Amino acid sequence: MPKIDELLFGLKTFAGAMAALYLAFWLGLDNPYWAMATAFIVAHPLTGAMRSKAVYRCMGTLVGGTMAVILVPNLVNAPLLLSFGLACWIGLCLYISLLDRSPRAYAFMLAGYTAGIIGFPSVTAPGMVFQTAVTRVEEILIGITCTTTIGTLIFPRAIGPVLERRIAGWVRPGIDWASAALIGQEDTAEISAARRKLAIEAHDVAMMISHLAYDTSNLQTAVQYVTRLRIYVLSLMPVLSSINDRVSQLRDLNGITPRLQDVLNATCGWVQAGGPEYADELYAQIIALEEAEPSWAGLLRASLAVRLAELVSIMRQARVIRRHVFNGDAAPSRALANAEFVAAATQLNDHGMAMLSGLAAGIAVLLVSGVWIFTAWPAGAGAAIMVAVACSFFAVQDDPAPAIRQMLINSGIACAGVAFYAFFVLPRVETFTELMLALLPAGLLVGVLVSRPATFGAGMVIGANGSTQLALNNGYTGQFAVYLNSSIALLFGLAAALVVTRLIRSVGVEWSVQRLLRAGWNDIAAAAEAAGPQDRATLTGRMTDRLGLMMPRLATVSAGGDLPATQLMRDLRVGLNVIGVQRFRARLPAVAQTAVAEILSGIATHYRDNPRFPFPIAIRDAIDRAMLATASDVAPLMELSGLRKLLFADSPPPDLSTTLMLAR
Repeated sequence: MPKIDELLFGLKTFAGAMAALYLAFWLGLDNPYWAMATAFIVAHPLTGAMRSKAVYRCMGTLVGGTMAVILVPNLVNAPLLLSFGLACWIGLCLYISLLDRSPRAYAFMLAGYTAGIIGFPSVTAPGMVFQTAVTRVEEILIGITCTTTIGTLIFPRAIGPVLERRIAGWVRPGIDWASAALIGQEDTAEISAARRKLAIEAHDVAMMISHLAYDTSNLQTAVQYVTRLRIYVLSLMPVLSSINDRVSQLRDLNGITPRLQDVLNATCGWVQAGGPEYADELYAQIIALEEAEPSWAGLLRASLAVRLAELVSIMRQARVIRRHVFNGDAAPSRALANAEFVAAATQLNDHGMAMLSGLAAGIAVLLVSGVWIFTAWPAGAGAAIMVAVACSFFAVQDDPAPAIRQMLINSGIACAGVAFYAFFVLPRVETFTELMLALLPAGLLVGVLVSRPATFGAGMVIGANGSTQLALNNGYTGQFAVYLNSSIALLFGLAAALVVTRLIRSVGVEWSVQRLLRAGWNDIAAAAEAAGPQDRATLTGRMTDRLGLMMPRLATVSAGGDLPATQLMRDLRVGLNVIGVQRFRARLPAVAQTAVAEILSGIATHYRDNPRFPFPIAIRDAIDRAMLATASDVAPLMELSGLRKLLFADSPPPDLSTTLMLAR
């Protein structure tokens, strides 16, 4: 049963739709039902997301209408060429939208299929395309304005408190993972779950942050701080993985000294306390550990101290920001934005999948347009519109076919509801008040469906397609032939989108995960092949962004699905060590530089070929030679030891006592 807040949202959504419909009737617009359909499309339970969506829908509608005005009059005498032009435009806009993983993508996607919504029906009256475009824009803007105004003024639900709860949900998984890392605990189901939750939440919250600037809460001005907080969470992932690895190896070597154990205990206590207090004292204790002792265990202790210092620095800043944003405490006096261990804000683009999605949408539009042209189907424009909408809406998914299939089912439900209203209810309606009362049950149902994440898509489809199929105007027509033709066109367009998507665009979760892994391998190979030092923050940002894209996909596969995520994290740490070696390469002795060149060349070749196989022993031997030749510089020794541990975890450590004794 609907909850009170869901019913309230349903009433607000219905009120916005009715206000838009009334204004469109009053202004005498050609298709007032588009105003009502837009009201259902723009509706969102969170005010910030709704206002953001409204802004970008306005922009997309204006651009799409302009393109329709450009294409239709010039190509109307060549129907196939006009269809090709619109198909190319729809595919191009979809391609661009998939490269922008922010709410702005909605504007690009809408610019594509809005040109089809205006352009396809205008082929029978090309001289009126400008008037059609202006009217359609007016109808859509009325729907946007009414829904957004009512949603903002009447019991708005701010996105800020929701975001605050999501961010508060990071705390426990972060503490659990950090506590396990500080004792070198094996990767249990609980730790895997904590790592997965952090990655997924950091990825999902990025979209909420984009909406935050349009919110009605006091967090509207905190976008920069919340963005930085998300980056700190991403930066923690490789640091915690590295700490866990080093503590575990030191325990195996019996290399944890009483002094180090005290620091680990103090760090664990500080992490679990949950506040930034006493961070400076703890940091000073950690820095005192960084001097390397003449042994492999000494190198591990020194590198562990570096990672502990990074952990404390990141968590302190994150906690100060949380208190500033949510409790009103003083803003952080210093930022880690330029620190090398803090991830750069990065969003990766998959041009290949974006091009494939655009191509599939363009082909589907061309095929349906061809059927329309050669059969002279009066309702063919509706089919062409729907195939463009369906191919665009779900293109971000690995396999859009199930979502399109569900859209087809929901549209069938909408068509059945339209038949009931058009032929049994509306003939008895004479005033607008009666019309509102008649539509109230259906409108309330749509609003409740939209208010629930699980049924959001179903509610939007039923509301939008139901409104356009009902086609309310200033008067009742009730022509069964028109209803049947338009319903068939709607379902045919969706079915065509489903078939073309299955044939061209659908890919599996495993395929996408492997694609993300291969992209990471290419980044590691590029870092190893680079002529000079690379940016550690950029690599961290790119790899953690892939981790965020990967985790929701892995959540849908069977047990053991976390293995690719573990592999990606290991690859990130390999890349960071490669960048560290590159940084110190120029100051190494000639013998060590030769060995480092062999190491980097071997790593690049291995990642270019197939890193699923074990690394060649020649790389391990080259690492040992480089370490033995580097007798006076501990910093590159820590990077080389990190590489050796990651690439050859099962090999016994080299004897470095002579080398490090000389360094002392």
